[in-house]
Amino acid sequence: MSTLPPPTAILVVCVRYLGDTLLLRPIFQALHKAYPAARLDALITAGTSCALDDCPGVNRIIEWPRKAPLQEAMLLPRLALGGYTWVFDFTGNDRSALACLATMAPLRVAYDRPKMSRWALRRIAYNLKPRHQKAKPHTLIQRLDLLAACGVAVTDYDFALTPRPEALAWAQNSVRDLPTPWIHAHITSRDMQKALPAPIVKRVLADLLDQGHSIVLTSGPAEVETKHLAACIEGLSADRIRSFSQASWHQLVALISLAHKYWGSDTAPAHIAAALQKPMLIHYGPSRADHWRPLHATGHADIRNCTCLKGKKITCPRGQSGRCLEDISPSAVVEWFNSVE
Repeated sequence: MSTLPPPTAILVVCVRYLGDTLLLRPIFQALHKAYPAARLDALITAGTSCALDDCPGVNRIIEWPRKAPLQEAMLLPRLALGGYTWVFDFTGNDRSALACLATMAPLRVAYDRPKMSRWALRRIAYNLKPRHQKAKPHTLIQRLDLLAACGVAVTDYDFALTPRPEALAWAQNSVRDLPTPWIHAHITSRDMQKALPAPIVKRVLADLLDQGHSIVLTSGPAEVETKHLAACIEGLSADRIRSFSQASWHQLVALISLAHKYWGSDTAPAHIAAALQKPMLIHYGPSRADHWRPLHATGHADIRNCTCLKGKKITCPRGQSGRCLEDISPSAVVEWFNSVE
């Protein structure tokens, strides 16, 4: 490390989901602060670039195509001509390893994963491979620790996430007649095994409405999510409920920024709420709370100890809430909301 010159072009690779891309914002903040003259590029999954919009320091976004091997192969020459001097891989599979190797960067960094196959490309793709801690910390801390291994000082977890003015105007207009303050609930997920069970959500909403709270609910646009959302609010008074299933990323950021408190499961909107420092209650069932929990002081993680995490495959039925989430106590959820200012 000590013999390498300061980087002139850095590529950050994270070919994963929307929430994973959002968690790159503090990475770019730290890199931009350490090397303001360096070009900072991101190689991310197609369709997730919105999570890096307006992120300070990001120069160029390269989208990794979904399930398109030919397009993936065509991307490799572009990476080879990128002139990268440092590459960080936060994905950790052979596809991302191939992308890193294609850059021919003098410094290619990823965590060492001792359990990988002896034939894995990851064994030769990197020339700096720090070891994970035995008890792996939060995903964001893991990433920042990888920067620290390269001498990049990290002082905070700043997401620099601010709603766009046009999205904020849309959100304010959309809830202008809703009594404030209100609670934001995102109770579905692209992976419906993380979705909160509809009967439990409906009971919580009914109790909160009885106590005078107002509620904004959001979901993704997929049919399974919109049906789940409809089942959660069926029969409830619409006076203090608003629901949105077609909001864009920036509109979602704006809605959450206006909320008083947040409720949901492990999804990208939960990471938005954490970035915006909202008091939040997040239920972790079929995902690891130690990796994805809120890091700010007012974020609370409810851990359901899903048995699926102990095995090598998910045993809960696809397309519906995980069994581990069925014992959430509605009264405990309502009590939490009433206990947080």
